[in-house]
Amino acid sequence: MKERNLILNKKIITETVETIIDSIYEKTEYYMLENGYDVSKMESEFFEDREEYMIEVIKELNNRIK
Repeated sequence: MKERNLILNKKIITETVETIIDSIYEKTEYYMLENGYDVSKMESEFFEDREEYMIEVIKELNNRIK
C-alpha cells in the first residue's frame, strides 16, 4: 500500500512540476514580447535569451520559497 502511494505521489509531483515549468515558459515568452523584446533576433538567440530568463525566474522562485 505504501509503495503505491509513493508511486502516486511521485506522479502527482512530476506532473505538477512539468505543468508549472510549461506555464513559466509560456509566460516568459509572453512577457518578453509584451515588454518590447527584439523579435527580429534569430530564433536560436531568442531561445537562448528565454533560457536565461527561465534560470533567473527559477532562482527568484527558489528565493521566495525559502
